[in-house]
Parts: sequence; structure tokens; C-alpha cells
Amino acid sequence: MRCESAGRAGVSRRSRMAGSVVVSTKEDTVAVARIIQTQIGTDEYDQMRERLGIGGSPPTGGLFHVAAIGDDGNVRIVEVWDSREQAEAWGEKVAAAREEAGLGGAPPSIEYLEVHSIVQR
Repeated sequence: MRCESAGRAGVSRRSRMAGSVVVSTKEDTVAVARIIQTQIGTDEYDQMRERLGIGGSPPTGGLFHVAAIGDDGNVRIVEVWDSREQAEAWGEKVAAAREEAGLGGAPPSIEYLEVHSIVQR
């Protein structure tokens, strides 16, 4: 398995190599990972996805999205975005939809991290 480092660059293209997806980069942007600890369970998560009109692909600027269930039964989300600005803009849409639906109580905890590398099968 081989992975190219994103370093201070954003993710722009993928190619297959030995069963993995190798991520290549652009020099002018920084890809970011976003880790979200929500206060909602899977039913509410599914309602939010439907409310936001999300199908099988992430929104513009989103590279991938993983939702997992924590020990407390609440959903944890890990995403990678082309830029923090795109992630934050999407987060504002999600927050407005969450508030309108009355889901989740307190805002989720969100951590942003600069992406160093991505390896996918």
C-alpha cells in the first residue's frame, strides 16, 4: 500500500494502485479532517440526512463521511473536506436544520485537523 502525503496540500484526485486509492494533492489548499461528537442517535442522524437531502455522496467539498456509534449510543462523525471553509459552511447548514428539527440539544463538539495523508482500500 502506498500513500502520498497531503502535507500542506488539499486532495484533488484519486488513482487505484495495488488495491488502494492513492490520494494526490494540489499545492494551494489544505485538506481538513473534521471529527464531530454529536448528541443524537442513529434515528435522528438518519432524519438529519434525509432533511438535508444527502444521498450516497458527500456535499460539495466533502471527500468522505463516516458515521459511527459511540459507547453512549450517540453518533460520531469523521469527515475529510477540501477546505475548512467548506466544512464550516456545511456545518452551518446542518446546524440550521438541526435547530429547525429540534434535534440534539446542545451543539456537537467539533475538532478540525489538518490532513497529512489518506489511504483507502
